[in-house]
Amino acid sequence: MKQILKYKLLITILSLTAIVPISYAQNVSVQQFWQLQQQQPHIIIDVRTPNEFSQDHLTSAINVPYQDIATIVTTYKDKELPILLYCKSGRRAEIVATSLQELGYTAVYNGRNYQDLKATQPHPIP
Repeated sequence: MKQILKYKLLITILSLTAIVPISYAQNVSVQQFWQLQQQQPHIIIDVRTPNEFSQDHLTSAINVPYQDIATIVTTYKDKELPILLYCKSGRRAEIVATSLQELGYTAVYNGRNYQDLKATQPHPIP
């Protein structure tokens, strides 16, 4: 009887791991975000609305609203290109990270909160 329970448990664990998607995106701290930004090449995507983006954004960020993220496949064909994401709180960036994974991008990083990133943004060297 114990042997049967062990096999059932093993089968359950294996079946659960088979349906969990492999995640290439990760949430990063503000320090990690800026370290990744120092690596070239990369792209920083602000997934907030165009109105939010026009009010202020990180230097060198492009605006691709989260619902339009699939459009980047025409511009950024290299799916290993590091993509750094952010939005107001991190939730929309998390949605985008999942979408980019589904599109095959393998180096996706969620910097989450715009205000924290802006406050710690390194100043460019003149």
